[in-house]
Amino acid sequence: MGTKIVYMRLRVAGVLVQDNKLLLVQHEKDGKTYWLLPGGGVRLGEPLYDSLIREFYEELNLRIAVRGLFFVVETVSPQGDHILQPTFRVAAENIDEIQLGSDKRVVDYAFFRQDTINELSLYPDIKEEMLVFLESSRIDQRYVLKSWID
Repeated sequence: MGTKIVYMRLRVAGVLVQDNKLLLVQHEKDGKTYWLLPGGGVRLGEPLYDSLIREFYEELNLRIAVRGLFFVVETVSPQGDHILQPTFRVAAENIDEIQLGSDKRVVDYAFFRQDTINELSLYPDIKEEMLVFLESSRIDQRYVLKSWID
């Protein structure tokens, strides 16, 4: 029998590339530090695009334009936390104004070159997909199932 699902969570994320570097935000939670694509939780009744626009502003004070669905990542933790992450391509309207925003879990941000991404703790672990994109400007899969990594 499979893992019992404790709860389902929807997290929206955005891929922003500047000068062939991927923007990531660093979160600190429960004594752990890790990197994520900018984004976050979707409020009940909130459209995904609106959630992503709000999250980019809360995390980085960036105004973005959503360019379309990139892929969807799905993962389930051993405890049964089931997470779906629709991931969109975005463009920043005010990239020169980037700075940490009001979300206190976000402690840093950085643009990463292709040769440094494998060194990161990136959640969910979409390093392979991001490396392919940075190298070739393409995404091979629209649905990505990832194992949970703690």
